Amino acid sequence: MILPKDLQKYCRNRILKRVIPCIILISVFATILILWGNVIFNTGNKAFQTSCFIVVMLIPFVITGVPHKLIDSTYYGTVKKVDIVTTTDNDSSVKPTREHLYLKNTVYLSIERPDSKLIYKKAYSGKVQLQQNINTYNEGDLVFHLYGTNTVVVLPDYNDNTVLCAVCGSSNNIENDKCRECGHSLIKDI
Repeated sequence: MILPKDLQKYCRNRILKRVIPCIILISVFATILILWGNVIFNTGNKAFQTSCFIVVMLIPFVITGVPHKLIDSTYYGTVKKVDIVTTTDNDSSVKPTREHLYLKNTVYLSIERPDSKLIYKKAYSGKVQLQQNINTYNEGDLVFHLYGTNTVVVLPDYNDNTVLCAVCGSSNNIENDKCRECGHSLIKDI
């Protein structure tokens, strides 16, 4: 699958925004461990000291989220199953009250790629009362996911008059080539 140039650039920038800070943090942590590692982890047990060094060197990966983002990819496929899970959610850190407690819908998709690989992806999560994106996904729909985004968009068919942006998820007229919100190219077909 060949993406338009602006979407390729978007994906490269998303990768660099994660990898460059990770490299900087690794360099800083490695320098600290080289200079003061024996002072910080002053134990007689070399195995414990080595394991502490390994844990410290893993911290930059956790902070930047590099492993998680590097396993993400751009793909498309057919929706095989739609699971909607309704849970009670509380968006407040204090004890839930009636005003803060609400039901939340989470939509999970089982997507079969052209190479027959199945992907299980969370496509949407939000308040039940809004009912957004609940009926957006149906079995048999062709969907597209762009690396570095949280959106899975349904590609339009011949009778649709709108297309969703793969980057920001906003709705656009089918005749537009660029998104009216973010200015990226719209994916109308594969």
